[in-house]
Amino acid sequence: MNGKLRNWIIVGALSAAISVVLGAAGSHWLESVIDRDYTDTYSTAVRFHMLHSLGLIIGAVVIERMTLNFFLSASLWLLLFGLAIFCGSLYFLSITKFGILGALAPIGGVSLILGWLSLAFGVLRSNAKSAS
Repeated sequence: MNGKLRNWIIVGALSAAISVVLGAAGSHWLESVIDRDYTDTYSTAVRFHMLHSLGLIIGAVVIERMTLNFFLSASLWLLLFGLAIFCGSLYFLSITKFGILGALAPIGGVSLILGWLSLAFGVLRSNAKSAS
């Protein structure tokens, strides 16, 4: 496997592990910190964090099997950026109640959408690598 794609799988796996830790923290250690009005926001962050961590891993595996192009290359970066901005802003909003952070979430959400679309378009434009 290509070293760069291997690194993406490692990043996705580490991100998934962090998602589990943050999910457990939200359920156990942060109960007194997270206001009841923000528990759904925190849960959304954990859910999206895990799903898009898995997306990084799946995307890397898909890309390994395809001829690389601009869209495939961009897809993982867009997913990572979106994951950090979307989930990060929701985590911080939940903990700090600092409302301006909620305004960052749509930027991350758009990046996640573009990441998935870029992966799809990149696969459409690519050829599968021949098995050797």
